[in-house]
Amino acid sequence: MASEANAHQGPILFWSGVAVAEFGAIHPGSGHPLAPSAYAAAALLVAVGFLTVVATGRLRTEEARQRLRLGGYLAGALLVAHPFSVTTQATGFTRVASLLLYAAAAVMALRSHRVPGRTRPILLIATGLDPRALAERLAREPDTVAVYRTERVTDELRDLQCRYGVILVVGAEHDPRVKERVSASGLGREVPDIAQREVVVAGPRRFQRYVGGALSRLAVPRSQVHFRSELEA
Repeated sequence: MASEANAHQGPILFWSGVAVAEFGAIHPGSGHPLAPSAYAAAALLVAVGFLTVVATGRLRTEEARQRLRLGGYLAGALLVAHPFSVTTQATGFTRVASLLLYAAAAVMALRSHRVPGRTRPILLIATGLDPRALAERLAREPDTVAVYRTERVTDELRDLQCRYGVILVVGAEHDPRVKERVSASGLGREVPDIAQREVVVAGPRRFQRYVGGALSRLAVPRSQVHFRSELEA
């Protein structure tokens, strides 16, 4: 909860700081008060922070949220640094200082908003595999969520369902009810956080194509989807 609150506060505080820097520290000069339009522009900059929070909440993946925040931080830093280099009173020193300010902001943003290196949870969507290979995989990676299509339920599959919570999709390959369970709507319903997972699709090529299309409609990044004809030992 605390980290989520910090993520929400960061863009708002940052763009508030940009507004102060733009229309406070960079003052038009003695005897030249800020125009009303300057206050409106400052309010718009603060609004950018709130819009960033709203936009990040609508994105599916943490990578996309991090990229949006990072782009905002770099744009704000450039906005503050730019006047130092283009004003008619700018000297060589101020131009160098503005470049250093922007470079420092870029480095800090990259270091502090890198996506954590932890591995994502795994979703396995499979059909036509040896239940023993599936059991070995789940024994090694018990946190894996598995969706398995089968034409009939065997004792081995029932055991996997009880031990590891395997989601069994039972029925013929072309049964509309079965196809719906492994479609975009079915997978999104069964695994709501699917876009946050590494997805392994194992089975015949036709099954891979169908599930791959569903994953595309669910906006799962292609870099997170891995196709296999069978599971590795």
